Amino acid sequence: METARLIEPEPAHLRPSRFSHLVLKTPQFDKMTRWYKTVLAAKPMFENGVLCFLSYDEEHHRVMIGNDPSATPRDTKAAGVVHFAYAVETLEDLVAAYLRLKDVGIVPDHCINHGFTTSLYYFDPDGNEVELQVDNQKTREEMDAWFATGAFDRNFVGFSFDPERMVALHREGIPEDQILQQELYR
Repeated sequence: METARLIEPEPAHLRPSRFSHLVLKTPQFDKMTRWYKTVLAAKPMFENGVLCFLSYDEEHHRVMIGNDPSATPRDTKAAGVVHFAYAVETLEDLVAAYLRLKDVGIVPDHCINHGFTTSLYYFDPDGNEVELQVDNQKTREEMDAWFATGAFDRNFVGFSFDPERMVALHREGIPEDQILQQELYR
């Protein structure tokens, strides 16, 4: 078995320049738009009750939600997308997002430190899984070095953790790299 590693990207002219957006259809338009506005701290670029284009950065839209009253829930055993992941820059940002969402009643279903990311997993009103994550290593070289240890080969899932413990350690002033690299908050 080969040790996990980061790949070298293809030259820029052979690959997309960025991921632009995802599109969701829902029979719960108001709930879904409110949820994504809250979770992503996104603003509507256009919204008319049929479509909502949401953005949280310079892109014209990162999420498009379409109102389809006839849409039915997906079979959870069907093949397809498992979740959407959104990254934040620092542990402090992840802690702030967790606390902001908890204050409005949105809590993660489960939390996993994967070794290379620390991740909070939420479910939107339609049951789509949404991950908020922070990279545990700050540079590509640090990430390569972590993968080279074989830690991912030994445990490619990671370990579950209590987000309240993560918050407590952060508030205690434990350095971010120590919280992210160690199993302090199991």
